[in-house]
Amino acid sequence: MTSAEAGHFYAVRRSGGKITECVSRRRMSVAVKRTVSSIAIIKEQIRGRKIHVPTYMEENMDQKNEIQRHLQALCEEIGPRPTGSQANRDAVSYARRQFEAYGLTTQLQEFDCMDWSRNGGTLKAEGKEIPVMPAPYSKGCGVQGEIIRAGSLEELRKAPLSGKIVLLCDGLASEPFMPKSFVFWNPDEHKEIISLLENGGALAVLTVSLSAGQYLPIIEDGDFELPCGIVLPENLPLLDSGIRAVLKLDAERKAAKGANVIASYGSGAHKVCFSAHIDTGNMTPGALDNASGTAVLLAMASQLQGKTYPYRLEFVLFNGEDYYSTPGEMAYLASHLSRPEDYVCAFNVDGAGLKGKDITYSFYECPEKLSSSIRSFASRLEGFSETEPWPQGDHTLFSFSGVPAVAITSSGIFELTEKVLHTEKDIPALVDTKKLGELAAFLLGAV
Repeated sequence: MTSAEAGHFYAVRRSGGKITECVSRRRMSVAVKRTVSSIAIIKEQIRGRKIHVPTYMEENMDQKNEIQRHLQALCEEIGPRPTGSQANRDAVSYARRQFEAYGLTTQLQEFDCMDWSRNGGTLKAEGKEIPVMPAPYSKGCGVQGEIIRAGSLEELRKAPLSGKIVLLCDGLASEPFMPKSFVFWNPDEHKEIISLLENGGALAVLTVSLSAGQYLPIIEDGDFELPCGIVLPENLPLLDSGIRAVLKLDAERKAAKGANVIASYGSGAHKVCFSAHIDTGNMTPGALDNASGTAVLLAMASQLQGKTYPYRLEFVLFNGEDYYSTPGEMAYLASHLSRPEDYVCAFNVDGAGLKGKDITYSFYECPEKLSSSIRSFASRLEGFSETEPWPQGDHTLFSFSGVPAVAITSSGIFELTEKVLHTEKDIPALVDTKKLGELAAFLLGAV
């Protein structure tokens, strides 16, 4: 989940709106409205009590050590895996080798992207040094000029920006702006703010972090033309309009390549897709977001040899979900989702396996037969529960295309957004590997 996605989630929640309203607002018109056959999940009635896993799934549950191995490889041996980086390419190679070792056919779907690095920054104002951090994908810079503050769109419209360092605060720092190239949902207000900044002659932009003590960005966009730094809210009183400042951001953009990993098993005219994203933000091990999802798909693949299914199974490790322009998703959309009728349904795993929390599921463009079958199946398991739809994430890529989609995550995951996700704290110790094994069995059982 990107910072922009998470920020919008909280913006909706703060405003008192419903998540379903956000989803509806972002949803493209779906041309294909069709009914799919119910998944034959329940073969026996289990009376009275909830059980840990159905008996017929027990053979699939010895996954804990293997899942732990995948988490260790991705989070500790490889580490942060931002799209475009060498670590990201290492993760892609690792996952492809694993799929092929399990007997699946694989392909890499390459795309152009950016390898971005940063080494900090400095901000001096009125003789005081103020902590600053380059915003993700920002250009580097060394500029000096007068600070001008803008706390609302109206203030920004009226402000003389030319030759100034623009500080976005108050209402303009309450939620992230959608990247310029993000095609699914981009409010007119966000577009106007970016246009005013880029066309107003400003030297650079400073944004106030969404959270005290952490550098959570308002602008996370490699297409944004101005250098952009983040300051902490506790330092805002030191940055009044009219004072002169010297801003240096040590950051670099480099052209690079990324790739989705697509693995297939079985045959048939129709397929069921399982997806997760393999990339991370720039400075996080990304255990929950989303090595756990990657590990689940690999664990599922390890159980397939010699088994037959009514559909072709497709496993997609998206690359770029935490990248500003979601290039991997766009590549897959163009190449695979032009024929949504080929898909029975899609399951996306993101943020699953948080210790002490349920595995949760939610439905998008799903016919009632499909959703009721999954509900019936899940109701017989311990630690599985339905949640309300949540915006963005790779499941919407399918639902926007008319493919019934199910999102899998953890209860309580969004409460970790500001303090854990996209930080160095997102480590394997947060993940319940046994629960991920149960999830892998659950998803294969659904097929």
